[in-house]
Amino acid sequence: MTDRQRCELTQLASRNNIGCMLDKPLAPLTTWSIGGPADVLLQPQSPDAIAAVVKWCGAEGVPWRVLGGGSNVLIPDEGVPGVVFHLPLGLGQVDWEVGRNEVWVAAGYLMPRLARQAAERGLRGVECVVGVPGTIGGGIVTNAGVPDGTLADVLVEVEALYPDGQRRTWPVAELGLGHRTSRFRAEQAVILGARLRLEPDDPDAVRARMTEHLVYRRATQPLNQHTAGSVFRRPAEGFPGQLLEAAGCKGLRHGDAVVSERHANWIENHGAATAADVLALIDEMRARVLAHSGVELELEVLVW
Repeated sequence: MTDRQRCELTQLASRNNIGCMLDKPLAPLTTWSIGGPADVLLQPQSPDAIAAVVKWCGAEGVPWRVLGGGSNVLIPDEGVPGVVFHLPLGLGQVDWEVGRNEVWVAAGYLMPRLARQAAERGLRGVECVVGVPGTIGGGIVTNAGVPDGTLADVLVEVEALYPDGQRRTWPVAELGLGHRTSRFRAEQAVILGARLRLEPDDPDAVRARMTEHLVYRRATQPLNQHTAGSVFRRPAEGFPGQLLEAAGCKGLRHGDAVVSERHANWIENHGAATAADVLALIDEMRARVLAHSGVELELEVLVW
């Protein structure tokens, strides 16, 4: 970005009550603790504020991206040109619609918080995301959840803002939801929020299922390490963790990027791992699985 563009964007952010930081390192905002700086990091408080910046970016030819909770993403070491919207500090409201068992959740709302609040209200359906360290917006992009339940099971509709400044509401049938995928992986948009339909249940029963999910995750995944979650999507032939373990990937490392000994589909940052380290490790993991089982693994983590 030019000095003029930085100046104009700073002024635009001020007029729209948007937190604005120049050359902000993104590593502390990700669960991997990896990533260089953003030219401009913006923390908007409303959809209208986002729309104003998106319109300006379009006129100026400045690229923009959205960073939610910082999980499931690998940011390059050299940083990110243009604008990065960081949503957890804004767009974090939830509106419980008592009587219809529906809830409107803004994009920046944390999934574990939503799951716990639903349990308190005796509503089931989002226990599957209680252990996912991300926001609803990010969870929709990858259809977060577990093998026996995902957000696709409870979503009714999603509202998103597009580069043309238009807001569009998509019914669940048009979201292209699948295993760790949605239409938003292929098109640029800012997810603003979603309507979910939950089901009444005994609060103790809901909490018990959440506990089961958390116990399983803690036993099988390296949650005490800097990770980004599952690296590869589940292929048609088996599970990536099993394929990677069979190919001898556990413990592999490039620099401080290490394949977890607890779960072979997770990469841990053991201190000073770079994006280049992670990408080199990903390449080796893929090559080993292809040579061992003939399966070509596809990334689940989003590489910017």
